[in-house]
Order: sequence, then structure tokens, then C-alpha cells
Amino acid sequence: MELIMNIVCQVYFDEKSTEKIFELLNLYLPKYEELNLDYTLKEGFKSHYEMIEYFVITDNIRQTFYWNQQHDNPNNLTFGVNITDDNKTVFSLTIDGTISLAEIYLKDLKKKLNSDVGVITFVNPAEYQNGADFKEISAG
Repeated sequence: MELIMNIVCQVYFDEKSTEKIFELLNLYLPKYEELNLDYTLKEGFKSHYEMIEYFVITDNIRQTFYWNQQHDNPNNLTFGVNITDDNKTVFSLTIDGTISLAEIYLKDLKKKLNSDVGVITFVNPAEYQNGADFKEISAG
């Protein structure tokens, strides 16, 4: 089994939810490193949660977040959230591993998001304009 670096598993979620973001972040990376409060170049956030919540409750805004964990992370897992400008979310897990392992992560993430729309790519995430566009390219 060949180890492949930067396998990206992306799954569509038909809404935006701060609770879902933190539920999955804590599940996949329980010892994640918090983002800097100026991560989005927008100032004035008092907490990590407040920053994420702003992008969830604000309509028609686009923002991507990535978290990692330096310790106890054998697959070098990175957790990503792309909030799209059509008020959807694409979650991602980037791993160093095998195709079989990536398929397990993709299936698990789909189940947790109750979604049947997802894709595995290598090195770079799939490119898309918004949630509808992601659904279309993932079906192809």
C-alpha cells in the first residue's frame, strides 16, 4: 500500500452551522490549534467561536478555514471548512495515507453530514465557485 501525501476528501453540506463545524473539528482533531483571531483579516473578534459564527450567520459571504494538530495526528490530518457564497458548506479532510484510508474518511464524513455528495482529490482541493457548483462537479 502506497503512502500518498495530501489526499483531500471533500463533502458538501446543504447549510451553514457553527455547531456542526465545531462538532466535527473536535471529533477529527480533538487537540486542534486555534486559529489566530485575525485569520480572516477582519478585526474585532474576541474568540475563535465568534469568528466562525460571524461567517456562518452572515449571508452570501465566502470564507475558508483550515485547522491542524501537531501532536497525536498519525495521518497528518487537516480539517477544512469552506463556507460558500450561496450559504452552503464544503467540509474537507486532508490526509497523508492510502486510497483505502481516504475512502474510509470520505464515507465517514458523508455519514456525519448526511450527504451523498463528495469527492477525493490529490494535492489540491477541487475547484468550485459555490455549493451548487461543487454538487455539479462532484456528480460528474
